[in-house]
Amino acid sequence: MFAIKCHSGRDIHRHSSYEAENEVLLMAGTQFKVISCLDQGDLHIIQVEETIPPLPLVQPPPKPAPSPIKPMPIGPSSDTSKISPFYDACRENNISLVENYLKTMTVEEINRIEPNGSTALHVAAYRGHEKIVELLLQKGASYLTINKYNLTPLDEAKTDKIRQLIHRRMNKKRFVSDSVEWILQTNDADYQAHEYFKKLESYGKDPQFHKLIIYIRKNYLEKDLQDVDGINTIKEYFDKAINEKDPAYLLTAYTAETGFYTTLNVDLAKLHLENLTSKENLSRAYYIGIIARHPKFETLSFTGEVFRGMMITASDVTKYKVGTRILTKTFSSTSKQKHVASTFHEKKTDKDDRLSTICIYQIRNNRTAFDIQRLSLFAYEEEVLILPYSAFKIIDVIQNKEHSPQVEIKLRECEPWL
Repeated sequence: MFAIKCHSGRDIHRHSSYEAENEVLLMAGTQFKVISCLDQGDLHIIQVEETIPPLPLVQPPPKPAPSPIKPMPIGPSSDTSKISPFYDACRENNISLVENYLKTMTVEEINRIEPNGSTALHVAAYRGHEKIVELLLQKGASYLTINKYNLTPLDEAKTDKIRQLIHRRMNKKRFVSDSVEWILQTNDADYQAHEYFKKLESYGKDPQFHKLIIYIRKNYLEKDLQDVDGINTIKEYFDKAINEKDPAYLLTAYTAETGFYTTLNVDLAKLHLENLTSKENLSRAYYIGIIARHPKFETLSFTGEVFRGMMITASDVTKYKVGTRILTKTFSSTSKQKHVASTFHEKKTDKDDRLSTICIYQIRNNRTAFDIQRLSLFAYEEEVLILPYSAFKIIDVIQNKEHSPQVEIKLRECEPWL
């Protein structure tokens, strides 16, 4: 065994995968002299001490030219030559401390590249700290920053959940629709809603509903959605729903950041009352019926005010007059928080005359919408899911083209048709 006394070693335990070992790295070319040798039974101890040679054996590399960009000081510590306490808290998964730091930090401070060439989001993603990643993304942490290994936080992500969190931030369109998603009705929207669900009622109350899920998996996921992004993740949720006979996984699948929910809604938009339960559409009808009418979801029923964004044309706005009744034709992700639904797309050309629109829905009846925050992979979005074929009446339309959102449409749910 060597007992080493040195002054040029590098304490690297904070950068090691095994911090408890308190590793110190001896630099190449370091010289030592033997001080003593001790024999203790079968253990031989050689004591050495670092010496300074008259000429260095290894020339250090030339110092790089100073960067014209100075690192931003980080809130809890102004010394930019050291790893910040904030970075340490993210690395150690200290959620309460990170939350406290984030209350006063700027986006620039959150995205600071530390002396080790990493950011807080990189280290949290690499270590699998899902809650920390969620908090950082909420506060504007950049998922595009490259670390010293030329990797983004997405490249470093340890778990599927973290990859989905980052993908959600990259493609934040869940609560904003690119187009009108309503069926325009005049007087009988409530009757139409009643007729749609009368056809779907039996599916959700079928005690053998898991067999319907098997049918959906075989005839929809495997046949029509094979090329959809993230379909294997969706299949896993369906398998859990089948094996555990738990329909809640169908909702979790919908919230997953894959191509499933967008593709499903495109398909639902094509359905009409007369062909809703025809063979080619049966998988989608089963899916809606189970979610809309299964007894397990009774406790998720939500009433209150929620928000959703849309991009619509000026021509569309003229159709939506006060008193007009509409019918939703897809699942609609809304949020209890207005700011979540207010992420509007940038206009790509001057010819794009679409207007940023916020829709405020007043949900009044049971089982029109579900509070799925607990089931969602992204609980902080406080998602409320409005079901297809829900009837609403427009009660107010406000336009202000100089501000965003440029249009505000208030809708109140119609009374159930009896």
